[in-house]
Amino acid sequence: MNRAISQYKSVNVESSLDAASPYQITKMLYSGCLNFLKQAEMAIDNKDFVRKAHNIAKAEAIIATLAGSLKSEENPEVSENLARLYEFCLNELIDASLEMDSGKVGSVRQIITELKSAWESIPMEAIKEAEYMRQTRGDNQG
Repeated sequence: MNRAISQYKSVNVESSLDAASPYQITKMLYSGCLNFLKQAEMAIDNKDFVRKAHNIAKAEAIIATLAGSLKSEENPEVSENLARLYEFCLNELIDASLEMDSGKVGSVRQIITELKSAWESIPMEAIKEAEYMRQTRGDNQG
């Protein structure tokens, strides 16, 4: 039964990603990262080493994905600043995991929360324009 539920969730997530715009995918990544960070904090507080390791690894993978998606050619200063923030977060999570320090996980969660809020405050017109430009570039390249 649990395997069937896991498979359903996997298909549901994949379907959501297939239909999502880059804006929506980034928003989902931030949300997922925050979820894993919150679970990691609880695992550290409960001294659950296995859950701590799993959730920190998931959060690190999402942060690495966000860092890897930066397009420095479009806005070098913003990309560089975000890259530094993501690197700081990854280093903090490594330390948090080694030291079993939920406070460091909390500081990363605060940074990701602020980035998510900033992302969600992008005006809808700008999102639509960016999506139009992305689709136009894609049509010209194909």
